[in-house]
Amino acid sequence: MSPEKTFEGVTTTDNRIEQLKVKNNEEAPFELYDHVTWRKPQNLGLFYDKVLQAFTHKMTYIKVATYPFFGVYLNLPGHMYAALTSIFQMFWSLKFFWGFLSDSRPIRGKNRIYYMALGWLVSIFGYGAACFLPYPEPYYAVDNNCFVNRTLVSNPDAPTSGMLYIAVMTVSVFGVGITDLASDALVVDYIKLEPPKHRGKANIFASIFSTIGAIILFLIMGLMLNSPAYGGQFCDLPFTFQHVLFIFFLVSVLGLLNSSFLTLEPEKVNRVRTSLSTIVMNFWDFMQLRVFQRCALIFVLVPALFNAKSSAIVKIRKNWAKVDPVMGSLNGVAMAFLVVIGMFITQKYFLNVSWRKFFCITKVYIVGVALVVESVTIFDILRSQYFYFAEDLLSSVAYAVSFFIMLQLAAEISEEGLEALTFGMLMTNWTISGSFSVIIGNLLSAPFNVINDDRYLSDTLEDRWMVFGSVFCVSCANLASLPIFLWLCPKDREDLASQKEKLGRSKFQAKLYVICFCIGYAFIFVFNVLIMVPSTQCLQVLGGNGC
Repeated sequence: MSPEKTFEGVTTTDNRIEQLKVKNNEEAPFELYDHVTWRKPQNLGLFYDKVLQAFTHKMTYIKVATYPFFGVYLNLPGHMYAALTSIFQMFWSLKFFWGFLSDSRPIRGKNRIYYMALGWLVSIFGYGAACFLPYPEPYYAVDNNCFVNRTLVSNPDAPTSGMLYIAVMTVSVFGVGITDLASDALVVDYIKLEPPKHRGKANIFASIFSTIGAIILFLIMGLMLNSPAYGGQFCDLPFTFQHVLFIFFLVSVLGLLNSSFLTLEPEKVNRVRTSLSTIVMNFWDFMQLRVFQRCALIFVLVPALFNAKSSAIVKIRKNWAKVDPVMGSLNGVAMAFLVVIGMFITQKYFLNVSWRKFFCITKVYIVGVALVVESVTIFDILRSQYFYFAEDLLSSVAYAVSFFIMLQLAAEISEEGLEALTFGMLMTNWTISGSFSVIIGNLLSAPFNVINDDRYLSDTLEDRWMVFGSVFCVSCANLASLPIFLWLCPKDREDLASQKEKLGRSKFQAKLYVICFCIGYAFIFVFNVLIMVPSTQCLQVLGGNGC
């Protein structure tokens, strides 16, 4: 038998030593795409899982998914609706903890797939519990089950009664967060096995399969939640949001089976069980790299500014654009197909384009398109749901490309043995930024008083300018993210590697980052608790009109 050689945290025999060469971008005997290929569909479980994950967790932050129940049926105030994304992803901030476990505590010799299965188990519990919750009556009265009477409020407590659904769904999304972290780490493992000319291909295809899941979500939400109470047009449609949650329960069961039996975790290295203290010390050493600290700032500051949205958006959509669920879902399907085409073109021709240039071009384009569409709708130049959908359609590929760049940055910065922890930490930063983006959007919108329906129903010129002022101020905040990205982000993978050497280390900045991370981690919990408690929802710092 060949003698064993031991590397830091890795035990391998001679016949596996060559596999470690992928770390230096050399040829390796394990050819990833000889195993992960259409010819072997039994090995594509990771990408099947991306479909199922997208189908469940995308509903928490895509407008067409949350809008019918929370925006129309329960009539949440604008600032509360804007905070839904942050609330749903509250427990995603624990992804760094699951990264610790995934990197250091393999289950039955696997670091990824059984953690994916564990996440699906949590989701099964959450969605199963949601199916048995009392279902609230709609905020506005529905005459003859066909016409919404906006002059008669039948359930003024509807926004409050929806908090229980938000809480249970948050638990479900927490489960998907565990699965998402483990599967993202597996994507990073795939990327590390790719030859340089195909670097990032696994990331692209994970995004494509995730988009396929979103297409299924759009269709189901549009077809099932299209009765008048949800903003639709089909009278006597028997489906409710609870039926949708039952489908999510079934999807979670499929996810559990897929993760357990169809997902390939390449044995590129045979990791031994590593103590948490060793992982902590290795990661602490890694955190002292200034290039990591800069990337960590990118994942907080850039999304916090760019993802800020005006509290007026959901009300514009409901009262002026008059978007109905079916057309919103069909728009989502078209948007998803555009994303698939765009990502395919990206992996074909643009994998080696400068991250800075690509990101900034897409973001300026997104803000420009949004401002034009919202302005035309606000000033009643053209108020049509078909025109309003142009914003999503025209920006869909740009959004996907900019998201891919962030994911690729997170994948490339990670080091051997710390993939899940690094990815989880950066994604936690992104989650923390979500609360800040809600606060930025709500605070910039608060002076304009745009969170209630009254301003949109009166629809005077003054009302229109107030709504536009809110949208314009937030758009300026979105553009403020670009100088930060240009300053902090490496140009590409080679520049990232050189910055590790050139920028050096800083123990002081690493300590400062840990302190700020802990403060931000505590902050998102406090923020989300306050936004869910009825007595504090009206606070101006949360976007309310004041208590």
